Amino acid sequence: MNNRRIPLLVFMCVFLSLCAAAAVADEVATNIETKIIDDFDSSTTLNDKPRAWSWFVRGSKFIDPAVLDWKLVEGYPDTLYTRKQAEGKDLHILGIKGSFLRKGYNYYEVIPVTKDDKGNWIPRPIELPGIVKSIDLWVWGSGFNYNIEVCVVDSRGVNHNLQMGSILFEGWKSLSVNVPSYIPQSRRYIPKREALYLTKIVIWTSADERVNDFYVYFDQLKVNTDTFISKFDGDELADPEEINKLWTGGESFTK
Repeated sequence: MNNRRIPLLVFMCVFLSLCAAAAVADEVATNIETKIIDDFDSSTTLNDKPRAWSWFVRGSKFIDPAVLDWKLVEGYPDTLYTRKQAEGKDLHILGIKGSFLRKGYNYYEVIPVTKDDKGNWIPRPIELPGIVKSIDLWVWGSGFNYNIEVCVVDSRGVNHNLQMGSILFEGWKSLSVNVPSYIPQSRRYIPKREALYLTKIVIWTSADERVNDFYVYFDQLKVNTDTFISKFDGDELADPEEINKLWTGGESFTK
């Protein structure tokens, strides 16, 4: 081989390696943020905007309908706010009161809902921002041997139940569950992001645990999520809102 070609080959190899590294770096770039999904402070607003969903609670077969109730009540975990920080703020938490008629594997479902055109409450799954790494929830327990899980559905309509763990503790505790990598949240086609939706929070009773006069409280449902968006020429055409805007109305050559 001509020795003059060796420097050129070395240059090309280095150049291609740098290009490949840049491409990989772009794929793995992250911007992890904590996003509050619901702070439960108001029944009408959320993040200074009209609330897009409410919460509905229903129980399994042996629920006592005379006891079941849920509402926003005043309160907050001391870990989140000192008394000085909370002073002057209208802080609330979601409270649930209930009872079952007999022991067993009973459950409560806490479901995000909205009203349809006829005024009926219907499920309203919450779209979670970015590529979600974990889901967190502050829970107040009172020593009952119950378990809690969050349920999500991916863009393909597959449901996933994520176990947050036991609420066999007293007072406030932050529970968290990682979102497994096998749940699809992205693809190689544009738009690359595949949304993940939270459909409900479920509280399960243990078979031998007491099931009457049960109270639980929630605060600050949030996610740790990767909000990194790779920029490229024409990236605005990949934005779902822009896509909806472009393809609603407008001119057509043949129609």
